[in-house]
This record gives sequence, structure tokens and C-alpha cells, in this order.
Amino acid sequence: MARGYRYVDAVRLLNGDEPAIQGLDTVLGVATLGLWDLIDVKGQLVQVGKDLLARWREWRSRSSWRSRTERIEAAHTIVVVTAFFSALDELRLDIRLTPEEQERLAGVPLGRPPLESVPFCPSPQQPFEATRDLVASYYRDLALQLFRFIGGFAFWEDMPEHRRERISDAVLAQQALRLYEDSYRRLAQDVPEFGFWAGMIDHQATRASLTDLHGLLSRVAAEVVPGDRLAELTRAQQALLRRAIADIGEVPDGLVLPSLEEAYITPCYRITDVGRGDNPAIESWWDEHRLRRDLPAFLAGFLTNPMASRVPLVVLGQPGAGKSVLTKVLAARLPATQYLPIRVPLREVSANSGIQEQIEQAVHQLTSEQLSWPTIAKSANGALPVVMLDGFDELIQATGVRQSDYLAKVVKFQEREADLGRAVSVIVTSRTAVVNRAEFPVGTVVARLEPFDQKQIEAWLTIWNRANADHFRTARIQPLGAEEVLSQRQLAEQPLLLLMLAIYDADGNALGKGFELSQAELYERLLRRFAERELLKEHPPARARELVDWELTRLSLVAFSMFNRRRPWATSDEVDRDLEALLEPAPLAQPKDFATPLGHGDRAFGRFFFVHRAQAVRDDRVLETYEFLHLTFEEFLIARMVVTVVAELAIQESARFRPRAADGLLRTLLSYSVLTNSTAIITFMREVMASHSVEERKNWQSVLARISRELDQRDDSHLPGYRPWDAGSVRRHAYYSANLMIIALICRPSLNARELLSDEGEGMAGAWRRRALLWRSQVALAEWYGLVSLVTISDYLGLSIEDLASRERSMLSSSEAFTYDRGAPSSELLREQARFSYLGDEIKLLHAVEPILPMGPPELLRDYLDILMLPLNVPVRDRSQAYVRIGYRTEQQWEMKAILGDLAMMPVQAAGAVLKELATVSDAAEQYAIELATRLGLPQRIGWYARG
Repeated sequence: MARGYRYVDAVRLLNGDEPAIQGLDTVLGVATLGLWDLIDVKGQLVQVGKDLLARWREWRSRSSWRSRTERIEAAHTIVVVTAFFSALDELRLDIRLTPEEQERLAGVPLGRPPLESVPFCPSPQQPFEATRDLVASYYRDLALQLFRFIGGFAFWEDMPEHRRERISDAVLAQQALRLYEDSYRRLAQDVPEFGFWAGMIDHQATRASLTDLHGLLSRVAAEVVPGDRLAELTRAQQALLRRAIADIGEVPDGLVLPSLEEAYITPCYRITDVGRGDNPAIESWWDEHRLRRDLPAFLAGFLTNPMASRVPLVVLGQPGAGKSVLTKVLAARLPATQYLPIRVPLREVSANSGIQEQIEQAVHQLTSEQLSWPTIAKSANGALPVVMLDGFDELIQATGVRQSDYLAKVVKFQEREADLGRAVSVIVTSRTAVVNRAEFPVGTVVARLEPFDQKQIEAWLTIWNRANADHFRTARIQPLGAEEVLSQRQLAEQPLLLLMLAIYDADGNALGKGFELSQAELYERLLRRFAERELLKEHPPARARELVDWELTRLSLVAFSMFNRRRPWATSDEVDRDLEALLEPAPLAQPKDFATPLGHGDRAFGRFFFVHRAQAVRDDRVLETYEFLHLTFEEFLIARMVVTVVAELAIQESARFRPRAADGLLRTLLSYSVLTNSTAIITFMREVMASHSVEERKNWQSVLARISRELDQRDDSHLPGYRPWDAGSVRRHAYYSANLMIIALICRPSLNARELLSDEGEGMAGAWRRRALLWRSQVALAEWYGLVSLVTISDYLGLSIEDLASRERSMLSSSEAFTYDRGAPSSELLREQARFSYLGDEIKLLHAVEPILPMGPPELLRDYLDILMLPLNVPVRDRSQAYVRIGYRTEQQWEMKAILGDLAMMPVQAAGAVLKELATVSDAAEQYAIELATRLGLPQRIGWYARG
């Protein structure tokens, strides 16, 4: 998406009106311009370049953003070309051609003109060294072309040898690069845009707060005044800074939420361009991109760079990471004399509309004025409109539509506006995990906001404690300290969850008092406290406390809605269906006005600000999805629900009048995913169970074991209305039986498989094998590998659950790496699954081939074994093809051993014939054949490789 200027166009764009410049323009405008023409006018090139660059005040003073940035971009082309010909001039080569040489040169066909492909200007998302390397490569090619050109002429042959030795293409390229860097750095002192693009600004500016972005951009001289019709839009967006840091409804009495202007902490980030095949939705993809702390400097560079009007900037982050807040700060802080920010919350505009219509709808909602996009763009009076499409993930989640071409539509929108003479910059925000449904146009600039580090957390706490100092003194509460917050770092790293911890602690220093609690105990107290606080708004204290468990139960069932669908969110319709199927029928809450009654999802989630509600409007209907701001909330609630239901089953079973507990709810919830999909769920279950006695956990295990033994003889007690996805009865049976085993093992860390199975005449080993193969055939492959990695089985069917700290890495790799399209499982995992399944023949086979399993993929191992088993009388061509299939990689010693061993068993002449045939396949095969012949000692005995 980047663009470079031809030198002649750059000269024209910078107002080359003087006679000398016009004369040079005549030469440069010739279509067949060659290297000799440039050498002939190199003095003019250097002088014109220096004159144009010295007049930077003239070409930088354009009022419109587009005019100014295009001229600055053109100036970079002048810098590149002028540096090269200045370096050539410094070599003082007296290039003279004889009449005969000039006549001969006239008939030489020309290649691509040398000044047609000048490297484009630096981009702020890449280090300046990347542009420097491109310019260096350009200089090397140009210098090499030049010295090849002059090397055959008489003046070069007549030059003293000692002088020719000091002059080379490498010397010219290095000198040109030095002059380029010097010129660029000098220009960056006068033209801030050059400094922004290359990161050449003072160190203090790189550490500035985003609220100081206005100051950085004020260094750009030209200013425009947007039309009066847009003044109201500007004022409305600037007012956002005076609002609270987060919209969370009512806060406890006495607490003060700092304003966005006071409390915004500029995040760290990673950034890059998207290339072909890149997938920014994968978290590990970002590891190779460096962490940066200069967000104000980057934004100043991006918003003054011509690429801002050619490609979108996509800002990614986790829920609660501050993506929307970033757009609010930008909308308020961009200087109105140079930019026209327009924030478009995609949750509030029609998902069916095009980008232009979505912008118009957002402006109408903010100002109550019906303004068309052309009117808005023209009223900017040359300022750059910066459109911020906030919440692309909500558009995808709530509508259920892939929107894979949305970013391509953004690029087309920018291209159309550029063709109409109206530059526009677009910033799109989205959750990281959701953008796997979007296709990124090549060249798109993508950034990911990073979690808060310790210094950022401490800075936020300072602001919080200062804003609430009076309340803390009155309520005799200690200010919230970093030590207490950092004990829950995975929550504190996200700004919105950090606020949640601060509000929780403001109730009698609850966070500090729970410093020694397990994570499960802390989550229990935290969720109960927030649920009770919300319930107290509608009920007397006694009734509110009674309803807390009911609220948490509903939240837990919603967590299962997400977990059983294997994604971190659920739509409002899905939540409503699930809760209707799982809970006793209850009338929907009736609003006091004529609004639509609240659904189950609204009632379950509406009370908690740590739940994110994504929203989109399609066909005048509001579509919503729900998601926890941090995955651990979902995982804790699932663990809590499982333990609660199991405990209730044990109580039922202990009652004399009801010897068999009804497990319909447990079976329904645990029939769609394996709990080992999340190590955190296992950890939370252990911590929740730890608060119960050993005797209780023993009773729970007995109930679960009894249910497991009777599964094959009992009717399916699954609640019929619950269907997260279409799974048949056999598959649900597999998931439920696997989860029963896992929970039973968490109750007590060891168990014998005999307690879980009924002997139907095939022996316990056979019964276990049948159960294990059921899991292997029915659950998802990653779930199967996770199960095998977590649970071990002894020779006597003793089961145990592994220590999560040591197994977490292998389980995570199981869920990500072990799929059919990403390669085969490791030999260790193959052994584990054979042992887990009690498959003696498979264990023996794996033991036999174990030495060769690490060598490569299965198809390559098969080719290796084929070579070992080749009879001596196989035709030469077939034997050669077998070698070809295994490859020509001499660094793979096992491949070389297999082929050398095969050749060593053959007569010398027969081996030579095979190698001769192999050498005809390709150049690489020929080199491989020569290597094989050398190692076998054949070169002196047969002479098949004359070219060797």
C-alpha cells in the first residue's frame, strides 16, 4: 500500500518554477531517459535537489493535510536522489565519452529508467533502519549499474590504477547512504513530519501521555479552521474527556470515579504491517514484534504520513484493554485545526449500512444533525477526517456474520475518497480473538494494545487514591496498595478489571483482607460482593443476601453457554434459550414503561460491569452477545457450578427416602465439552473442593463413581431443551463419562478404573479399553489429547490426575498444535494415548518403531522404511525414485544412512547405475548423487559424473 514518487513528479510537485528547474524537468520528462543522461546532468540534479530542500518552508506551508503530506513525501524522493548524485559528484569522476562511444551508446537498448523506483518514505510502524536498508539496496543497485556502465569506456581504462582501486560501486553506495542519513536528520529538525516518521523526536516526547498528542501535532505548522457546522461535533467529542473513566452505572456512596482526562494511562503496544498469510488473531504471532512505549509518537507519525489516507490502522486488544477509551481520547485530543475526528461506535449504527452511512448515523446521534458525508468532508476545509470505527468485533459477534471483507471495504472507501480529492484516515478497533474472521488487506497497519505493566498499574493507583482520598479518610479505609493489586495481576493488567478490584477493595479494604485467600476464595467473595451490591438496589438486605446464590447460579449457567459452544461469548438468544431450558419457568421482568421486557440474559448479565455486552443493529433490531471481561470469571463460575451440583447430588443420595440422586442437570451441562479444555477450571475446582472436608469429597467421589458405573444401563437424563450444538446421544455419553472421571479424580487424586466401570463379562481391562476408545472416537482431537495428557493410568487400572503446574505446557500445546492440518503428535503423546487406551498391540508397534518416530512426518517415515526393505533386484529407475521421495538433504543423517546402507549392499556397478539415474532428475539430485558417491568411495572406481 506504500507509494513512492518518480523523481520527475517529485520535482514538479515541489513547485519547480525556476528556469534551471524547468530545464532539468525537460530532460527528466523524456520517456527513454537512461543512465548516461543522468550522469550528464548530475550537477543540475544536485543543485536543484539542494535548492528545493532548502525551500522547505514553502512546500510545507500548504493548508490542506493532503497537499502538505504529499509534498513532504515528494521531498523524501528528492533527498534520496540528491544524496546519490552528491556522492557521485564527490568522487570527481571526469566521465568523458569519445564520439565513437557516444554513437555506440545511442544504439544500446535501455532498461528501466533509474529514477522510476525511488524507495518510499519511512513509516512510523517500522524502525527507520528498515527504510535505511531499502535506500541502501537502491544505492547498491544504482552504483553497480553505473560502474558496469562506465567500466568499458576509454576514460576508465586511462585512469591510474591506484585511483581506480579507491573508487568502487560499494564506496559510492556507502557515501550516498551517509549523505542521505545526514540530509534526513537535518531535515527532521526543520520538518517535524520527518522526525515523526522515523522516530527522531526527543526522548521525553516518546514517553508522553496520549493526552499530550495535541502538543506533538501542534509542531506541524499549517492550520485550517473546520466549518461552523462541525464545531458542535468537535465540542461533543471533546466533552468525553470530562466524563468518568468508565461507564459502570452507579458506584458505592462516597466513591469518586476519576475523569477520563485525569485517569487515562497510555498503554504499551506492538505494531506492524500485515503481509500475505499473516494472522494477527493468533496471540503467539505477536511475540516476534517488539514492545513499544511511544504510542503518542507513533500516532503523530501515522497521522502525518500519507499512508494514513491509504490504509486503515486496526487496533486490537483483549476485552477491557482500553480500545474504546483510546478512540475517545483521540477524538478529544486531535487538534481541530488539522484533524476532524469522527468516532463511530459500531454497536450503535446499522450493521447493514455501508461505511459512509455508518459515519452519517454516528454524526446524527452525536449532534442531532443530518449531515451527508460529502458535506462533512467538504466542511473540514482541508483538515484530515479521522474516522474511528469502534467495535468491529461487536459487529461480527452480534450479527453472526463473518464480515470478512469489511476491512477491504474500508480500503475501497479510502481509495474512492482519494480519487475525489478528499483524504480520509480510518482507525478500526476490535478484540484480538475475533479478527480471525476478517481478511486483512496486505499493507494494513495493525497494533495490539498490551496489558498494563507494574509501573502503569502503580500510576493508575496513584490517581485512584488521590481522587478518593477524602472518602478513604472518612470511611477509615486504607488507600489501595500495589502489593494487594499485583497479587491478582492477571486481572489488574486490564484497565477495566483494575477498576473493578479498586471498587471491591473500597468496601472495607476487602482485597487487602483477602490477601492470603486462594484465587477461588477471592473470586467467590468478589462476585458475591458485586451481586449483593446490585441486589440491594432492588431488595431489602435480608432478601438481597438470599438471592446472591441465585444470581451466581444464573451467571454460571451463562458461563456454560460459552464453554459448551467453545467460544468466549454467547448471543442473547442463545443465553435465553439455555436458561429457559435449565431453570424453572419464571415470568420475564416487566419494565415500568413500554420498553421490551428484559430477557434472561439481560437479567443475568445486566447487573455486572465485568461482563462485556457486544451490540449491533441489523434491520432495526438490536443484536447482543455477552462475554466476561476475563476468561477466569467464566472458568471459576463453571468450576463453582460443577462442585455445587455434585455436592447437592451427594446430599440427595444420602437421604434415606431418595437413594438415587437425579443427575439430569449435571449430565446436561457436562455433555458437550471436556473440562480439561481449561486447566484453570481444574485448578478452580481443586481450590473450591479444598474448603470441604475429606469425608465430603470421598462421598462425592462415590456418587460420581456410581453414576459412571450405571451410565450404560440408564436412560439419558439430558434435559431436552438444552442444545448448545447438535451432538448425538453417543457423543454426549462420551463427554459426560469423561467429565465424571475427571471430577472424581479431583475429589481425590487417585482412583481405580474398576470403581467407574461395570464388568460386562469382558473384564475390567476390556471395559476400560471400550470406554477409552469411546472418548477417542467421539470427543474433539484436541480434547482427547488434553485428556490423555492430564490423566495417567497404571498397569493395574489405577488412575491419577497429573500436577497441573508440570502438565500445563503440554496441555496447551495439545489444544493448539495437535490437529490433522498442523502435523502429527509427538512420539511421547502417541505412547501416552496407546497406554491410556490399554492397547497392547499398539504399544508393541510403537515400541518397535519408536527410534524412527522423531525423524519426521509419517509419509517420510514410510519412504524411509521402503528403502530399508527394497530387494536388490528392483529396477534402477524405481530405486532412484525411492531416493527422490526421501529427499536430497545431506544434513538429515538418517536419510543419508538409509540410502548409503542400501547402496552398500549392491555391486559397485549397480550402485553407480542408480546414482547415474538419480543425477538426471535435477541439479540438486545430481549434487546429492555426487555426495553419495564420494561417501561410498566410488569416484575412483566409476566415472559416471564427468561434470563433477
